[in-house]
This record gives sequence, C-alpha cells and structure tokens, in this order.
Amino acid sequence: MIQPGILLSAGILLVAGLLGGIVARLFKLPTLTGYLAAGILLGHHGLDLLPHATVDRVTGPVNDLAMALVLFVLGGRFHLEKVRDLAKSTLTISAFEGISTFLLVTLLTWPVLGNFPGAILLGVMAVAIAPATTVEVLREYKADGPTTDTLKLLTALSNIWAVLFFEIVLLFLFSFSGADTGAKEIIWDLAGAVLYGLVAGHALILLQNKARLESSSVPLLVILLLTIGLCKTTGVPQMLAMMVTGAVVVNRSRFFEPITQSMDAFAQPAFVAFFVLSGIHLDFGILSEFWIAAGLYILARVIGKVLGARLGMKMSGLKLPALTGKGSPPLGLGLLCQAGAAIMLANLAKSYDPELGDLLLNIILGAVVVFEIVGPLLVKHVVVAAGEVQVGSLLTHGTHRREGVGLWGSLVRTFRGRKLDSNHGLHEIQVNQIMRHVPKSLSASASLDEVLSFANHSPFNHFPVLTADGKLLGVIALADLADVAYDRRMASLVTAEDLAGLSVQQAALSSKASIEVAVEFFENFEGNTVAVTESHKDHTLVGMMERGEVLAVVRSFRKKEEAKL
Repeated sequence: MIQPGILLSAGILLVAGLLGGIVARLFKLPTLTGYLAAGILLGHHGLDLLPHATVDRVTGPVNDLAMALVLFVLGGRFHLEKVRDLAKSTLTISAFEGISTFLLVTLLTWPVLGNFPGAILLGVMAVAIAPATTVEVLREYKADGPTTDTLKLLTALSNIWAVLFFEIVLLFLFSFSGADTGAKEIIWDLAGAVLYGLVAGHALILLQNKARLESSSVPLLVILLLTIGLCKTTGVPQMLAMMVTGAVVVNRSRFFEPITQSMDAFAQPAFVAFFVLSGIHLDFGILSEFWIAAGLYILARVIGKVLGARLGMKMSGLKLPALTGKGSPPLGLGLLCQAGAAIMLANLAKSYDPELGDLLLNIILGAVVVFEIVGPLLVKHVVVAAGEVQVGSLLTHGTHRREGVGLWGSLVRTFRGRKLDSNHGLHEIQVNQIMRHVPKSLSASASLDEVLSFANHSPFNHFPVLTADGKLLGVIALADLADVAYDRRMASLVTAEDLAGLSVQQAALSSKASIEVAVEFFENFEGNTVAVTESHKDHTLVGMMERGEVLAVVRSFRKKEEAKL
C-alpha cells in the first residue's frame, strides 16, 4: 500500500473537511461539526487512512498557525474606544464565570485525582475557551450584535486569565516546592510574551506601512511565523503574545481591518485542516479510561460557566436582547468550547512535571471529545437565541435548495461549464443560471465607515443592503457615496439604510426572470450590476448579476442563430 506523503495527506485532510462540511450543512449543523466528524472518520477510530507519523508532523505547524490567526483577531477585540462601554460589564462577567469555574472544577476533581496541585491546575485550565472554535462558528453564521461581541471579548479575556494564572500557579506550586523551575523563568514567560507581542504588533504596522503590497496577508504571515518561532525557541507562551499583537495593531493603526479581511485567502484552509486534525486526535479510549475525572471536569465546567456568567450578568446589570424578548440569551452556554488552548496549557505543565502533565493532558483530551462536538452547537444556539443570526445564514446551513440546483444539477453544471443549452431560447433561460450566487451584503444598520470599507473591497459598484431578517431593503450605488464619503460629520449620522437610494423595484431582478426580461431591465437601468432576489414576492437576496454577463449570453445566441442561416 502506498503511504501518502505530507502534501497528499494535506489534500486528503482538506477534501475530507469539505465533504464533512457539506454533510453538516445538510443537517443544519455547524460545519465545524462536519470537520471534526471527518477527522474522526480518517483517524484510528475510523478508516485510519493517514500515517500517524505524517499526521504528527503536520499537526504542530497547522495548530500553531490556526491558533495564532484566531488569537490575533481576538486581541483586536480590545479596541479601547469600542470596548469601553462593554469593559466594566464584561470584566465582571468574566471574573464571576472564571472564578466559579475554577472553584467548582478544583473542588470536584480533587477527591478523584488525590492531587491538590493537579486539581488547581485543572481548575485554571477549565477557564480557557477554544478561541478558534468559538470565533469560527460566529463567523460562519455571520453573527453580529451585542451578544456576539460579548462572547468574543469573554473568550479573549478567559484565555488571558488562563495563561496568566496558570503561570502564577506554577510559580507557587513548583518554585516553592523545591523544583528546578525558578520564579524568574515563569515571570519571564509572562513578561516575554507581552514584550514579543508589543514588538510584533509595531513591526507588523511598520511592515504593512512600508511594504504597500496589494494584500496584507504577506506582512501578517511574516510577523506571525517569526513570533511563533521566537516564542517556541525561547519557551515563551505564544497565546498571550498573539493577543497582544492584535491589540497593538487595532489600537495603534488603521490596518487591523484590511489585515483581517486579507486573512480569508489562507485562514479558511488552515481552520479546516485544524479541525479535521482535532477530530483525528480525539481519543475515545482516553475518555473511557479517565471517565470519572473527565466526567466531573465536564460537569463542573458546564455549571461554573453557565451559573458564573448568569451571576456576572446580574451583578453587572448587563441585559442582552433575546429573540423571544424574555430575559437574556444563555451566555454561559456559548463559553464551553475547549481544545487547543487547554491542551497547550497541559503540555506546559508537562514540561515542568511530566507525570502530572500527562495526567492533566489525558483528562483534558477526554473532555475535549465532548466539548468540541457539543460546544459549536451551543455557540450557535446562543447567538440564534439572541436574534443575531440572519435568517439567510441559517437557510444556507439547512436542506433548503434553490430551484434547479441539486446534486445532479451541480454535476451537470460542472461538466457543462458556463455554456447554455443551445436548444433553448433567451426567454427560456432564467437569471439564476448565470448570476453569481451568495453575494456579500451590508446590514441596514451598518455605519458609513463600514459601507466605505465594504465598497472598497467589493467587485461591484452597487451594494445590496439587507434588513434584519435577510431581505433586500435597497441598493447603494457607488456614485451616491461621493457626496458623503469625505464629510466626517455625516459618519455618525447615516447608516446603510439611509444611503440605499435604489429600491428593490429599481435595482433588483427575480431569479426566475428570463434573460429577455433582464435585457429589457438593463436598457432602462443606468448601473452595470443588479441584485437578484428569490422572486418578485420573496426579496431574499440570492445573487448579483452584471450587464456584461447578460450581453455575453445574448451575443452567444446571436452567433448561433447567424450560424444556422
């Protein structure tokens, strides 16, 4: 049997992830669940298709890059101007849920472990939240609102507390127990991480400013890879360094948004590989071996997160809107994902005390089996309960299919390409056959700065604006932005809804309209791009279509008609 090399293994990982994501969407599940399931199927619990040595070689770099990207983004949540309003309430919630989680996990696992230092370290690790999983679920469902912002900030804060207090606990447990590890080494871990983050953040700003490349991805990758390598070489925890890097960039420059937008080109493959590899490494044998300790850990962590977040919200007076209008969404359920961050801390403990580190790592890995499968579903539940996921985003993850596009239709379209059936006339070809599917859009409440940023990165000159329930409200023409783009007094006064000068009737076509209708429409439409809705009655945005695409179809048919004469 031929053993796949690294590149073939990487290809198999991505293919398995894509297929798993497709299956997950059919069952209205987060695609992360599909990625994890694909990994389980590839691993030793399933088909065992990949060589273990190759998987181990790929896992380290992929995990480091994926974690660095997410932690950089989470660090960007600490924009001083934007978090000022949330800072007090979020810090209170984070403190209550962190303390309650730590105490419950420590007290419940201590009798089973019979090791008080180990129980304390396990309690600290329970505070950590998987940043990649949480952020990816929120991004996938395009969640937007106060609950989403609070979840992201709480995730970042929880990981900061986990790293800081883990190092402090190690300092007290090992330095003062006669171990070889000294206080200076652990203090350097914290100070070094902050120092590396400060240097990396300013270096990224300088490089981005001087390089002037079309994409910001190259400077970002340069800085992240160098920082990861330096952290590993000097033994400094990279989690804190990455978050400090993001915080520096967002507070000291205007580059954070274009940098994070450029990440889409390479971050998504890294995330797919990360979660498939996580599924491969899930060991159900560990869960069965340490089921009592892992079970108590899971139970205590769930109770601590949920009750702590609820108590923190009550003490801070923070009230988040819910879809039902009754009470706030169950915020604590969105804080349960756990994987890379906790595993990294367990490995850190292993470097100081191998025997204790192995014990903690086994318990954490057993709990990860549960939290990585259930956690993404609960994050989705929280933001849906908060009413911060558009209906359109939920539909794309369900069994809903557009008319004429099923599995067979996709296969036919794949092999046929963009060529249309010559036996049909223009009146028989519908707009949905040539439009561009699932376009990006603006929310009605988007600020002027958000609109300008969207326009700067859009391939079109017309920008669809959606209502809260995912319906097309209107269209903004690029020319209409000229009058307000440079008037900073207008920035805080207008939203995308105010700028949408073209109504649905003026700038949208039904997906079921014929090309003949589209030709007639463009004869009376000054712009080059038109929005496409599901139908005349259903204004759900399904695509965008350009004048040139319609004209190309018309010219093609005219040539065929002339050839017949």
